[in-house]
Amino acid sequence: MIGAAVIFLLFCKFSLLCFGGGYMLIPLIISDCVEKHGFLSLEVFGNLLSISQLTPGPVGINTATYVGYIQGGFLSSLAATLGLIFPTMILSSLAILGIRKWKDTFIVRGIMRGTRLSSVSLIIYAVTIFLGLSVFTSPIPWEVLFGKGIPDSFGVSYKGLIIAVLAATAVAKKWCSTTIIILCGAAAGAILALI
Repeated sequence: MIGAAVIFLLFCKFSLLCFGGGYMLIPLIISDCVEKHGFLSLEVFGNLLSISQLTPGPVGINTATYVGYIQGGFLSSLAATLGLIFPTMILSSLAILGIRKWKDTFIVRGIMRGTRLSSVSLIIYAVTIFLGLSVFTSPIPWEVLFGKGIPDSFGVSYKGLIIAVLAATAVAKKWCSTTIIILCGAAAGAILALI
């Protein structure tokens, strides 16, 4: 276990590096909390992400609260949550003032375009992690994506693939709200686990 102050600073770092929203946190949290510090396993983190979709609030706050709690109880939970919120509030306020003043400049437009592009890469990385935790039988290694071969333990969970395809179709066709889709996915996963 580590102290609340260290947890606070760790999540401050995440907040400062998390451009583009909560899903940008996923690679950062995996790198520090799963791989570097071993606060939780990749499977536990995947379960946490699933639960955070079923509970109110942003994925980043839910994750910070949970990781803080398992590391040091309520105080660390509060420290992690505040660490994620404070830098964002301060920088967002400053950014809004700056963007209003310089929004039409070439440099600010370039910064916004570059930030969007790098955010897309982090979203793609997060998608590969979700696929590896739910559709495939092992996390997707980068070697597969870059054509260096498929590991022996790599396989497809057809139940997970069916749920993912149905959910993606429901989103694309706008059949129902994303909340309903998430709840239906949770119900389908529970039913398929029983079969």
